[in-house]
Amino acid sequence: MRGPSMFLSVLTLACGSSTRLPPTGPHPPHVQEFVQVEFPPPPAQIEEVPESLEGAADCVWVDGYYAWEERRFTWHPGQWVLPAEDCYYAPPITAWSKVGEPRLYYTPPRWYHDDALGRSGPAAFCPVPRTCIR
Repeated sequence: MRGPSMFLSVLTLACGSSTRLPPTGPHPPHVQEFVQVEFPPPPAQIEEVPESLEGAADCVWVDGYYAWEERRFTWHPGQWVLPAEDCYYAPPITAWSKVGEPRLYYTPPRWYHDDALGRSGPAAFCPVPRTCIR
């Protein structure tokens, strides 16, 4: 392999991240929370991910996000967390409704059981993971 293909392969390896991330997935439609908002969130803030924690191999990094609180978006910084087993993270979503009048909705981030589609109501949710302390 020579030329541009070789360069792209080397670049991909060099830029790869060793940051441990949580398993992610969608918000199950039957328990997804929709909050009508007045405007979209600002662009995400740039965060420097702190080095992974020594002796905390089970901790994963969750990126920061804007959350709708009362009548505005508030930034929540990223953090290292220890997720519960058999759970995945669904990041926040802001989207326009596809039915009726145009409305903007926000769905906050949440942790769900891997089998959330087969669970009803609160049984689909995982506990909020505890923060890993440096």
